Amino acid sequence: MKTSELLATSGITLEDLVSSAAFESARLRAKERILQAIRKGEIRKPAVLDEIRARKEFFSHLLAQVLVSCVGDPFLLRRYATAEAKAAYQQMLADFYSEAGQELVHKLSEDLGVHVVFDGGAVVRVHFTDYLRLTNGMRDEKWKLVNRRLSKGWVQVSLEDFARLLQEAVREQILERMPLSVDAKICEALRPYLEEIKRELEKKKAALGSGIEPRVEMDEDCLPPCISELLRHIRSGMSVSHPARFAVTSFLLNLGVSVEDIVATFANLPDFDEEKTRYQVEHIAGVRGHRRKYSPPSCATMRTYGNCFKNAECEGVSHPLAYYERKLREKLKKQKQKKRQRKAVEGAR
Repeated sequence: MKTSELLATSGITLEDLVSSAAFESARLRAKERILQAIRKGEIRKPAVLDEIRARKEFFSHLLAQVLVSCVGDPFLLRRYATAEAKAAYQQMLADFYSEAGQELVHKLSEDLGVHVVFDGGAVVRVHFTDYLRLTNGMRDEKWKLVNRRLSKGWVQVSLEDFARLLQEAVREQILERMPLSVDAKICEALRPYLEEIKRELEKKKAALGSGIEPRVEMDEDCLPPCISELLRHIRSGMSVSHPARFAVTSFLLNLGVSVEDIVATFANLPDFDEEKTRYQVEHIAGVRGHRRKYSPPSCATMRTYGNCFKNAECEGVSHPLAYYERKLREKLKKQKQKKRQRKAVEGAR
């Protein structure tokens, strides 16, 4: 349902939510949801013990969408969508263990347009068209259809994996429906809440190197096609496998890119967790764990993990770093030739 439809079923107007003192706690909770998404990339949902708390959570969810739409920042929208999807995932894992909870998950599946059959036990069946759609951006080998049991158009998955599929469906739905078209008067009425959100957003962007355009100091014209393509996936917010993340991280570190800038590079990923990402990057950099700096994988290893995007210029190259160094030498050579040509022309005048 759209926000307007959800409000209509409750008998509450958006103006009520925005201005009525009765909904102040819902507005504060909505702001809290967004601040948690900005700071930690996740939203902590309290245990819903009674109808009053349930209503507050319901209305705060709607108000949070309005607040995010008023800010109108793409980075915030992606981060909020991912955080809400993660919260839904955690709730689904808990719901699987009760009959009433499974009914809720089944209803959510229908609302998200995911066709599923619950057979009872620890597995469910998802229609292959939905499975392919939801795993399109997942690069880990386990999500490939060839690694799944497929029978008569239905893919068998564990309850945990099904929750992960629905997490992706929730994230997609939020991104498709937002930003909402919100009247300027509504946004103005919410200005006191928006100001804190905007301040926190700017702090997070500054800490991540803006979180949108990573400050990677390298010559991107010389990148091998594998690293260039993986970076494009990462920056556009697509899910990438752990081998792909390791390849990009180790490659950038060996070019001298800082840990901070590499953490910023991953900021748009659906499952981005700043603390975990920083730890992993520092581990690969050799400042944690065994204090060993890792080398990027070879072309053969990249092919093994499905991370090779070979083109004609890759002929004779066995390592991504060798490709970069060769392209950089060629570029510098051309620049020197052009410089000599300009001097020759100027000397002839």
